[in-house]
Formats: sequence, structure tokens, C-alpha cells
Amino acid sequence: MLKKTENILFTTDLSKISNAAFNHAVLLASQLNANITLLHVIRKVPESYERRIKRIFGAEKWESIVQRHIQEARDILIGKVSSKKIIRSAMKELCRIAKIQEDQCAEVSAEIVIEKGELVNTIIQQARLQHCDLIAMGASKGLISGKYVGHKIKSVIKKAEVPVLVIPPTPDKAS
Repeated sequence: MLKKTENILFTTDLSKISNAAFNHAVLLASQLNANITLLHVIRKVPESYERRIKRIFGAEKWESIVQRHIQEARDILIGKVSSKKIIRSAMKELCRIAKIQEDQCAEVSAEIVIEKGELVNTIIQQARLQHCDLIAMGASKGLISGKYVGHKIKSVIKKAEVPVLVIPPTPDKAS
């Protein structure tokens, strides 16, 4: 028996392609009366690379760069407001960017999560922690075929315990 989709994990890299995929995820959540968890993963830098950067610039500067990236991601996703207003504000802004009518977004409840770590394992872990019934991810644009499903998406599909929806990039409009 199929389980009702109540919680959707939407992964975002904050790109334009990801914003377009968000459009589909919000519409789906609205139709299913489901909640969305917006997840942005700040990828862990290999230790050898991190050590090299710390030697060149110093540990304090490196930590400053990491914290700035976290804050920029947070600002994009949740703005500079607090509590429930954060989610409403973020959803409103993301819906505006994705060109979704406000009334469709208003019904969707969302939580925002920013995590540091390895991309695939963090997505799988958050899907479990957030009790998600579906993972939604945007595919990339490829040079030859126009659409590209990379090894990270394929790894999520292999490891996921719930269905994974891969949303193709929207075609460019001719000028």
C-alpha cells in the first residue's frame, strides 16, 4: 500500500535551476497538502585542501569564509526575520523568484535546514530526521543533451529509503 506524501525534502544549491525545480516542488506540496523541508548542504571541503587553506590564510580567515557562506545561504533562504515569519518570508521570496502565485505558496508549510557535510549522506540523513516521504531534487543542464543527472543525484536515488523526484531543468526561452 502506498503511503500518503506528507513531507517533502527539497534540496537546493541556491541556483536558478534549483529555483525552477522549487516551483514544481511547491506546486506538488500544495496539491498533496504536504509540508516542505528546504535543505541546503554546505559541502565539506577535503581535509588536505582545508589544511592547505589554513596554512596559507590562517584558521581564523578560513572559519570566517565558512561562516560567511552559511550566513549567505541562510539569508537567501530565510531572510533576516525570526520564527514563523522566517518560513513565511522565505516561502514568499522563493515563490516570487519561482513565479508561483502567492495563494499556492501560502498553503504550504516549510522548514529550512542548512547543514555542513557530505552532500549525499546529509540528504539521506535529513530525509530520515525530517520524516520525509519524498525527496525532490533539480537536475542540471548538460552540454550535449540539455539535461544532466549527475552522480550525486544517482547516489541519492540508490541510498534513499523514499521515492526521489528528479525535476528536469526548464528549457531556455528563445529571445
